[in-house]
Amino acid sequence: MKSSVQLTSDRIQDTLYAFMRSQILFTAIDLDVFSCIAEGDNRLETMQARLALNERGLRLLLNGLVGIGFLKVSGGGVYSLPEDVAHFLVKPESTYIGGMVHHCKWLYENWSMLTDAVSSGQPVGGAQSLAQLEIYFSELVKGLYVSNYPTAQKLAEILEIGSAYRNLEVLDVAGGSAVWSIALLEKDAGSQATVLDFPSVTHVAESYVEQHGLSDRFRYWPGDLEAMNLDGARFDIVVMAHICHMLGPTASQKAFQKLKKVLKPGGRLVVVDFVPDDQRSKQGWPLVFGVNMLITTPEGDVFTGDEYTQWLQAAGFERITLQDIDPEVTVVIAQV
Repeated sequence: MKSSVQLTSDRIQDTLYAFMRSQILFTAIDLDVFSCIAEGDNRLETMQARLALNERGLRLLLNGLVGIGFLKVSGGGVYSLPEDVAHFLVKPESTYIGGMVHHCKWLYENWSMLTDAVSSGQPVGGAQSLAQLEIYFSELVKGLYVSNYPTAQKLAEILEIGSAYRNLEVLDVAGGSAVWSIALLEKDAGSQATVLDFPSVTHVAESYVEQHGLSDRFRYWPGDLEAMNLDGARFDIVVMAHICHMLGPTASQKAFQKLKKVLKPGGRLVVVDFVPDDQRSKQGWPLVFGVNMLITTPEGDVFTGDEYTQWLQAAGFERITLQDIDPEVTVVIAQV
């Protein structure tokens, strides 16, 4: 029996044309349109003069930005910024996420070769060298800082930092901007942190730590986790935030075994990542992000709670729990 519901192709067409919204935003960031408007050049004529652009090209771009809700325009032809655009897409604010926009533009170019990646099972262009990875991550983490900071604050609450747990030694593995350890140390004045990451990335972390006034409580451990020899139980908490999906299953399990050695008795390994349901059957960002790992890494993927539990138990961890921090982000906590 046929369904009485009239089917439409709206969902399919929305997906097909979503690239247009992305490209409009990429171009607006490339030309710094939002900062231009924020600084008072908010009419077509003044923007055209300031940016030295073709009148037709700029006019149609501005119309497109209005069409996707990234600009407002009055009857007098004065453009203004929606609140979220003014907050996140105007330089030089600390909340600026233009770096994330540039990262997504780079992803867009690679995603256009998804068919090739699926056919080969390997990232387009092959695996990146260590030098390429350093450059890639040193830029990426700047955009991630803004989006991850609220989630990192929630993580500090879940871990009961400053209440049940104080005066901790924290190791932030592949710490990036140090956003995760920053949020933990802000909850307890007696705790200290060490950031482990590529040398060029730890320089980025230092700048964010300084912004938060925490420089005297941070140390830096430049290097590559997979190549480093770790020993000596010195840490109460080890954080691995959004790194396992990059490492892949084999390297993640090796990392768990290695990091167990640096945890004090009773210490906790904290894994933050996009975790799909155990059957990989629910719609949502984790499964989509898994495709991104095909595009960008030779072995990366997203892993289920069951997989993390099995790997952590095999590495000798106990009392393994999972808890959602945000709708698409999960924390896995395992104890020595």
